[in-house]
Amino acid sequence: MVLLDVGEAESTVAGALSALARAVDLLGAVDLDALDARSEMRLVRDVEVLRRRLDAVTDQLAGHLDRSQAFAVDGLASAAVAVRHLGRLPRGEARARVHCARVLRDLPALAAAHRAGEVPTGHVRAVARVARNPRVVDLLPVVEDVIVEMARDHSHEGFCRWLREWERLVDVDGTEQDAETSHARRTGSVVENYDGGFTLTGGFGNLQGAAIAETFEWFARAELLADWADARARLGDAATEADLPRSAAQRGADALAAIFARAASTVGRAVPLVNIVVDLHTFETALTGGEPAEAPQVPRTTGPRVCRTVSGVPLAPSDVVAAALAGQVRRVIIDANSNVIDLGRRRRFFTGSARQAAELTNTLAHPDGLHCIWNGCHRQRGLQIDHTIDASRGGPTDQANAAVLCDTHNRLKNHGWHPTRAPDGTWTIHRPDRTPTTPPA
Repeated sequence: MVLLDVGEAESTVAGALSALARAVDLLGAVDLDALDARSEMRLVRDVEVLRRRLDAVTDQLAGHLDRSQAFAVDGLASAAVAVRHLGRLPRGEARARVHCARVLRDLPALAAAHRAGEVPTGHVRAVARVARNPRVVDLLPVVEDVIVEMARDHSHEGFCRWLREWERLVDVDGTEQDAETSHARRTGSVVENYDGGFTLTGGFGNLQGAAIAETFEWFARAELLADWADARARLGDAATEADLPRSAAQRGADALAAIFARAASTVGRAVPLVNIVVDLHTFETALTGGEPAEAPQVPRTTGPRVCRTVSGVPLAPSDVVAAALAGQVRRVIIDANSNVIDLGRRRRFFTGSARQAAELTNTLAHPDGLHCIWNGCHRQRGLQIDHTIDASRGGPTDQANAAVLCDTHNRLKNHGWHPTRAPDGTWTIHRPDRTPTTPPA
C-alpha cells in the first residue's frame, strides 16, 4: 500500500471525482434515440453494473467514516447522522449504508463481488438485514460463498426468498416463535361502509395464509381467463390487457365473491389442495422434535433444504408436519437437477399430476417460487403450462417439454420466440432471429 500525504491524497480524490463527473456527463450526452433496441438494453444493464460499484464505494465511505469518527469534526453524533446530513438522505438509507459496511467487514467475498458490480446493491442490503438476527449472524461467514453464488445468479425476489428460507431453517427457535405469533395474531372481519359497501380484511399465519392465497389465485385466474375470452370474442387476437373489461382489483373482488358463493354451496366438501415442498431431513427433524447433529446445510436452488409452498411462501417445519398429519402426504421423485420425473400418462394438455409435476419442477428451480420462465418476467398469477415444442410439431406432453408461462409470453412463444431449458433447469429465451435476449447484469 502506498501512503500519500494529505496534499497528495486530496489531489487524488479531486482527480477521481473530476473523472467521474466527466464520465457521467458523457453518458448523459449520449443520443439514446440513435441506439437500436438491443444497444439500449445493454446500456441500461451496463450502467446498472457501474451503479452497483458506486454504491459499494458510498458504503465503503460510510464505513470508514464510522471507524475514523471524522464526523466529530462537525460536532455530529455518528456516521449515520453525518451521511444523512451530507447527502440529505432518508434516515433509513443512511443507517443502512453504515450497517452494511459493518456487516461486509466479515464478508470479504461479498464485498468484493459488490465492488466488482457482480452483485446488486439490494441483494447486499438483504444480507445486512439478516445479519441483524443475532442467532444467525455468526453463520453468515460460513456460508458466504453460497450467498455470493446465489446473489450473482438470482433476481432480488428470488434471492430474498432463498435468504429468508435459509434463515428460517437455521434459526429453528425463532422460526417457530414467529409462526406461532403470526398465527396467534390472525384477524378477519367484514365491515359495512358508510356508502353501503363492504370492506373485507384479514391477517393470517403463513400456512393458513398460503392455503387462502392458493384458493384466491385459482378464482382470480378464472376471472382473468373470462376477461380474456370476452376481449378476444370482441377483438380477436388483437386484444391486449388494456381491452379487458375489468381491472385487476375488480377481478380480485369478484374472485372473493365467487369464493364465498362457492363455499356457501359446498360446505362439508373437500378443501382445496396446497402443494408443499419440503426436504426429508427437515421434515423428519420437525416430526421427531430433534435437532440435527451438525450445523444445517445451506439450501441451494437445487439443494436439499427447502420448506415452502410451490408458490414460494416459506413455512415453519412444524406447520408442515401438522398439515401432513391432518391431510395427505404425496411422494414426488426428482432427479439430480431437481427436475420432477414425469407423472401420469402422456396427454395433449398438461392437467392433473402432469401439470403439478411441471409446477413442482419450476418452483424447485426458482427460490422465489412458481413464476413465468421468461427472462425478466416475475408474474406468478395467470400461469399456463404449455409445450416448449408445440404438440402440433410433435412435441411430447412430458416434463422435459413443459414450460410455465404467463398468458402474454405463452402467446408470444407462438410468434417466433423460443424458450430452451438447460439440464440444470435454467431457461434461455431466444428472439425470432434465434439470438438470446439480453441477460441481466
